[in-house]
Order: sequence, then C-alpha cells, then structure tokens
Amino acid sequence: MKPHVLVVDDSLTVRMDLRGALAAAGFAVTACESKREAEKALRERAFSLVVLDVILPDGSGIELLGAIRASAELARLPVLLLSTEAEVRDRVKGLTTGADEYVGKPYDITYLVRRARSLCERTSGEETGPVAGARRILAVDDSPTFLTQLACKLREDGHDVVLARSGVEALELLAVQSVDCVVLDLVMPDVDGIETLRRLRRLPGRESTPTVMLTASEDPAVARRATDAGASEFVHKSVDLDAVRAKIRSLLRNRRAAQTTTPPARASSVERSPPSRPNGPVSESPLLLRVVAAMGLAPMLARSVLTKACARAGVDAGVLGVEGLKRALPALRDALQMFYPAEEAQRRAQMIAVLITPADHPEA
Repeated sequence: MKPHVLVVDDSLTVRMDLRGALAAAGFAVTACESKREAEKALRERAFSLVVLDVILPDGSGIELLGAIRASAELARLPVLLLSTEAEVRDRVKGLTTGADEYVGKPYDITYLVRRARSLCERTSGEETGPVAGARRILAVDDSPTFLTQLACKLREDGHDVVLARSGVEALELLAVQSVDCVVLDLVMPDVDGIETLRRLRRLPGRESTPTVMLTASEDPAVARRATDAGASEFVHKSVDLDAVRAKIRSLLRNRRAAQTTTPPARASSVERSPPSRPNGPVSESPLLLRVVAAMGLAPMLARSVLTKACARAGVDAGVLGVEGLKRALPALRDALQMFYPAEEAQRRAQMIAVLITPADHPEA
C-alpha cells in the first residue's frame, strides 16, 4: 500500500508542487490549506507523514505539531516542518516541539521527496529509497550572499543545509539538533568562528563532528589557531566552492568509514538519558521553572538545554528536585558556556546555585 502524506500549506502553488512530486515518487497525497482542514483530515484517516508549514492562515503549524505529539494515536506520526521563516528560533521551536525534520523554503524538491521517503520507511521499518548519502550540514556565515551560494552548492549533493548567521545562532541550533558536518566562517560579529568551535566541541556528542573553517586571512597563525580549536579542515574563502564541497565529501566519507569499522562505545550509566516520559503535557516542578528563568535563554531553548544537562547527570528534568539539581549543576554550568561569555555564564550558574541553598528550600 502506498504511504499517504498529508501536506498542509496555505500556498496553492506549494500544495500543487508537493502533490505532483510526491505522487510521482509513489506516495498518496492529501493536501490542506489550513490548520482546521488538517485537524479534520487527521481525525478521518491514517497518514504515514505530515508535511507542515509553520505559518497557516488560521493558526500556527507549531501548535498543530504540539497537538499531534500530545495525541496518543498520533504521537509517533513523522512530521516534516516547512517554512519561509529565516529566523533560527522557528527551527529551534519546531525541533524542541517534536518535529522529525525541517526544510526551509525555497526547498529543493528532490531533497524533500528523499527525506519524506526516509521518514516513512523509518516508521514502517522498510528501507527501499536511496537516502544513505543525504547528510545534514550546518553552514554558519554572517554574509547572506555567501551563505546562499554555499547552501546551493552543497544541496547539489543532496544534503540538507541548515543556515545560521552567527555563532550564537549556530550554538542554539546545535543544542537541539544533530548535524553531520559544520562549515564555519572565521570572522563573525558576535562570537568568532574559533570561539564558536571551542564551545561546539564542549557540547555533548559534538566532540568529533567534522568542521570546516573558512577564512579570508592569509596568516598561517590563524590556521594553527583554528586547528588547535578542533577544526578538521581550514579552507581559504577565495577558493571555488566546489573545493569546499570536495572537502566536505572527503570528511563525510572518512567519517562513514570510521563508523563502520569502529563499534560504537556503550554509554555509561551516567550518560544514559532517563526513561522516556509519556507523550502529552507533563507538569513541571516549581524548581525547574525557576532554573529556566535563571538561565536567561528563550524558555523552550532553556528547557531543552536543561533536559540535556540533567540527562548527562542521570537526572529526570521532569521531576527536578534540589538533589537532582545539585548533581546536574556542573553539566548545566558547562552548557551555559555555549551561550554566554565566561563571566556571564558563571553569574547565571551562581543564580542557579542559590536555588539549592537550604534557605530557599527549608525541606532540603
């Protein structure tokens, strides 16, 4: 039986484009232009995948995604978010709400169909599509023109290219989403490429992510600093973008070879995440809410960072208490350094540490 895809987008052009491409690739397609129509379709039949625009005429695609994840019947339904929004907060919000994939407009229809097939096969347990070569690459540069040109070149190889305009945006994305390679500009306005790379290397699971550093500098000392910070490759910006693409191909090929010859290390009991919690709304402890406020990040991002820090300490963030916070504080302090200068990260950590004191919690 054909996998059935629900496409939700208010643009008739997009709906027709996706319907035609997905149908040609062997999918059955139902297309809706509003949140209300999509909710009705989801009640009436089963789907293998939802392709969902973030902005809808009668509501938010993020809200519909939240409702899907809160439903016992639909919680495991794959959702691919689609949006013209350039701001990184939309991607962060979508991924922390439970999206399986995010593709920005204007989209590469070949890549989108490939990802749709991959998501449907993952759910069915079958593998019939040619998706093994597709990788997710994070490209970081403060020049929109260069970033667009680089993304177009990398998408020729079928990659999903995630764009960030600053080191801070890149770190926000990496806190909630894994990537297979990072292409990073050296000179950026907030946090430069080398400092971004240092912080990236401190993120759990990002210690060995292949990273290509781009620069216009001819100074060999700069290349040494980038290598010392953990850059896998150092490429001058004057080279043809095909050379950058070739570097990335080589890095990804070497990484795949290493993964097939080296058995994955078994996670220690401290590194294992706590058991997954039931789908649906979960009440949060008052202490968790106070920690989120003290972190000073966007609430959804703060919850994601806190949850990951707690998992590293073997603590369930959903029922966070004083003892659990004590155990998670070192990991949380490290995580804050990804988003703040050292002095501010230390100040935030001290604000959180105050919440552990007996004066604040007489029962402790």
